[in-house]
Amino acid sequence: MKRTLLLEGRTIPYELTQKPVKNINIRVHADGSVRVSAGPWVSPEAVDAALRQRSAFLLRALDQFAAQAPLRPKPHTYGPGEMVYLLGKPYPLRLQPGPKVEVRQTPSHLLLTLPDPEDPQRRVRAMEAFLKQTCLTVTTQLCRQYQPQLAPFGVPMPEIRVRSMTSRWGSCSPAKGRVTFARQLVEAPFDCVAYVVCHELVHFVHPNHSKAFYACLAHIFPDWKAQRQRLNSYSYRQDPHP
Repeated sequence: MKRTLLLEGRTIPYELTQKPVKNINIRVHADGSVRVSAGPWVSPEAVDAALRQRSAFLLRALDQFAAQAPLRPKPHTYGPGEMVYLLGKPYPLRLQPGPKVEVRQTPSHLLLTLPDPEDPQRRVRAMEAFLKQTCLTVTTQLCRQYQPQLAPFGVPMPEIRVRSMTSRWGSCSPAKGRVTFARQLVEAPFDCVAYVVCHELVHFVHPNHSKAFYACLAHIFPDWKAQRQRLNSYSYRQDPHP
């Protein structure tokens, strides 16, 4: 359900999802969207009242994300010389013609080989496939590293999927034993990726963002606050030598 609310003279659109949750949950995403979940017994007017009570948090988060907008990645065309981030390190892209589609990582650059380097659609398909597979490899490695710490709580080694996502870094489906990560996550530094992996694994124990959730997260990944800040601010993109 799409709704709008007037806060301090600003019109704030938000999407309300009603489902069996205990609290009214407010989430502000990096793209400036606001999503709220509440129980079906909670009236829209009560949701509006909760948003007004948390107006300082809501407006501050929207302003912070708006200030970060210039740092966010722009759509890739993967042309020659374009900078591609891989685990926090910038790699200029080089193109060469060849009969086989291949992406090769060197210490100084990424080399994309394909039959027609001038075709932007083929470049995008080849590079996105490479980055998706790299993200899957890295997140699988990290899940194998951290899952044993949560195994005593009944957390399984999950099925891992990767897909392009623009409003979140990952999601967890405990009932299906599955975690899904944003393909874009592979551009971030390794420690940021580790934070997201741990965040999603802890959701098998605590499906919400309660104090118990963050206590569990801090137990297995003490540096989570710093890495979340680094990831969501895209600060690693300002450093030419991450």
